[in-house]
Amino acid sequence: MRVDRRHFERAARWLSAAALLVVGGIHIEQYVVAHFSVIPTIGPLFLVNFIGATACALALVVPLPSPRVRALVDVAAATGGIAISAGAFAALLISEHTPLFGFSERGYRLEIVVALVSEGIAMLALLGLVWAIKPRVARIRGLRPALPDGASVSPRR
Repeated sequence: MRVDRRHFERAARWLSAAALLVVGGIHIEQYVVAHFSVIPTIGPLFLVNFIGATACALALVVPLPSPRVRALVDVAAATGGIAISAGAFAALLISEHTPLFGFSERGYRLEIVVALVSEGIAMLALLGLVWAIKPRVARIRGLRPALPDGASVSPRR
């Protein structure tokens, strides 16, 4: 079964954006409602996570003037989104077992489960988006010629 990259790209883009908004939403909720804002280092990191995740999500869905710009913004947003999600995922798991910046989390309450799931979904969807846009990015960088969808270049013999 052949996967149409354009349809896959659109689905991965919107799923990534939605997951990143959930990642950011959980962090701002914990920052404000659960008063993580008063925890040194961790509080500011929660705020930075919200800002970064929201910025990456918006960058993925905002209309852009050209496919070239879209591909470049997608690569930047995907890279940032993967770093944010993976960093938050790892930090949360670490804080469950040992103090992180003097803060330790105990137990998997609902917010933690939602955060871990949304970060995992974001990472997978963003990796899928990178896979889907890889041919366009390669053409932009001049690594291979532009070909219609489904066409391929035979190797020289």
